[in-house]
Amino acid sequence: MNTYLLTVFPGLAGLAGEELLARTGLKSTGVKRVRDREVMQVRSEASRPLLDVRLVEDMFVLLGKVSLTGQTADLKALGASPAFRGGLAKAVAERGPQASKSRFRVVVQADDARWRLYRRVDTQAAAEAAIARAHPGWRLDREEAPVEIWLHQVGREALVSLRLTTNAHRQRGGREQERTAALRPTIAAALVYLSVPADDDVFLDPMCGTGTVLLERARAGRYGLLLGGDNDAAAVKAALANFGPRHQPRRIERWDARHLPLEDASVDALATNLPWGRQIGRPEDLPALYRDVLAEVARVLRPGGRAVLLSSEWELLKRLIKAQSRLKQERTISNIDVLGRRADIVVLTRS
Repeated sequence: MNTYLLTVFPGLAGLAGEELLARTGLKSTGVKRVRDREVMQVRSEASRPLLDVRLVEDMFVLLGKVSLTGQTADLKALGASPAFRGGLAKAVAERGPQASKSRFRVVVQADDARWRLYRRVDTQAAAEAAIARAHPGWRLDREEAPVEIWLHQVGREALVSLRLTTNAHRQRGGREQERTAALRPTIAAALVYLSVPADDDVFLDPMCGTGTVLLERARAGRYGLLLGGDNDAAAVKAALANFGPRHQPRRIERWDARHLPLEDASVDALATNLPWGRQIGRPEDLPALYRDVLAEVARVLRPGGRAVLLSSEWELLKRLIKAQSRLKQERTISNIDVLGRRADIVVLTRS
């Protein structure tokens, strides 16, 4: 039985815990904030089932813990930790032949703290030296390496772990075309999860951008039809390129989300990232835009259908939802840290 560390965007740990339980039957044994992520700890016999949790950014296997006093003696204690010796070698070997041992790097995740008399770079250097001593055939590469050892400082303790995922996991293998303000796939996965996907869903993203939410819905399981569009022709072109020939049936086209070319009550589930008036849209345009989009959401959703909306403009959204008699607020996930900006997810049902 190993301990694994799962990182998610701040504000999503509770929801990720729900998904973890639903997919694997496992529960998190604790959640801590470390810099710009929340770190969940999970005990499991195998790592593979944990990779199915779509809200997770990265996964690590815990190698050991080092208590910290804040004094420079911590660096010596870190260098002497057995986590860098047999446990690390075993964990790397278990990843298989594709996990080359030739190059390694160390990443330290720690907030600045007055009680600590040394810097993050000092912690990094101490860990690098310890690994080099324990594994003389390994070569340090601080830019990019197949073996990444991470140190998460949680309170007065350093959690030493081996990263099991890659950047391709975070980005779902990457997208053919990117765009400013494109949503992170794991946040898109949260929207899709809250839409409660069903095998015969007609699923809509009325403001799809480059198609991140639609792609996450396609990867979440079977569906009836994917519908998406955007008023930006370049975004629609990018979404089509990101889909390629995969994931049929689907329909992605240029349209105005305030006047959708869809029949009344024709959509089972909807999820979208509304403009925040920063990189996309202007703040003064948001009240009218949100009002008109919500009216269309109420029109195209079937009775009992769900709409999942992400926005930083919670007060505006809450006021306009109250004006829509057919939409009922079912749930809100608050204070999500989306790359330094606060946002909320609201789940609506159609009466």
